[in-house]
Order: sequence, then structure tokens, then C-alpha cells
Amino acid sequence: MLALDHVFCFVAAPGRAAARLEAAGWHLDAGQAHRGQGTRNRRLIWPGFCFELLWLEDAEEAAANPLRLDVRAAWATTGASPAGIAFRGRLEPAARAEHWPYDALGPRIWIPRDAPPERPLAFVIEADEEVMALRRRAAGTSQPGDLREVRVSGPTAPALPAYDGPPVVHAPGPHGIELVAGADLEIAPHVWLRAS
Repeated sequence: MLALDHVFCFVAAPGRAAARLEAAGWHLDAGQAHRGQGTRNRRLIWPGFCFELLWLEDAEEAAANPLRLDVRAAWATTGASPAGIAFRGRLEPAARAEHWPYDALGPRIWIPRDAPPERPLAFVIEADEEVMALRRRAAGTSQPGDLREVRVSGPTAPALPAYDGPPVVHAPGPHGIELVAGADLEIAPHVWLRAS
């Protein structure tokens, strides 16, 4: 069974988004650059799950990468979804034909072949149970409360595999992502944290 690993959302003003989170009592890690992708992140971490504030750091590098995250980063002008949903575990062999492997970041990541940019990107990080357990222990418990639900809005619903973890719910409308957790806070016009 796959497990929900993280969700991401591109933000145009990462400093402002991070400051709003921290002012509301949320704890962000220092994040990391994704070499070869042209992106950088900062994360809110729960046990076994994290939320990434993601932004474009090198547009040229992103445009040369097969993931083309520059298109998602420019969502306001391209119409692409700024959101992504990552699962961890082993993709069923029958499902692999519908995906292509991306190996640039270390673990193999399975990207759907049919991933139109207007749909949130749903992908699988290949990891066995031992690796998954190590990731859960390393993730820590820096956020108050549990993550209860992920709400993704946009014109097209994400294509989700069967998985274990908080429900991911789609609603038609403008692109956005909402995490139902421990406090109400608008991070950016398309990113919310909301108490349940």
C-alpha cells in the first residue's frame, strides 16, 4: 500500500509565505535546493508527512529538466496546477507502464505519462518499508496537531492511486491547496492551512 508522503504548492513570494507561517506559530525547516530541477523548498513537517512551499530558483535549469516545473511555477499565466501530491512505497508493476522513471534526486520517482499540466501532479517515490520507516522517524513532529485532510482545487482532479493517509479531496474551482490541520492561515492566495 502506498502512503501519502508530501504535498507541494508553488508560491511566488516564499519569504512572505514563510514569514506568515512562522508568525502564526508554524515551524518551517531550512529546506533545500533541488539540483537540476531549478526549484527550492521549505517544509512544514508532521510525522510521516510534510508540506512543501516550493518556488523557482533557476528558471533556465527548470526549463531544461524533463519535469518542466517552470510551467507549474508560472501557474498564474500558464494555467498549470501549482500543486503536487507525492506518495511513497512500491508502484504496482502493472501501473509502471503508465509512468516514467525520474532518477535525478536519488530515489526513483515514478511520474505519470499522462500528466497534463492543469492537473495536480501525483507521483510515487519508490521506497520499501524500511526506508519509509526511516523517513518517518527522521521527519520529526514539529507541527501542532495532526494533518486531517488535503483539499486540492482546480479544473481537473488529480489521478490518485490507492494509498494510506489523510484523505485528498478535490473541488472544482481555481487552482489551490488547503491543508486541514491546526490553525487558519492564508499563506498565499492559493494555499491555506485551516483548523478542522
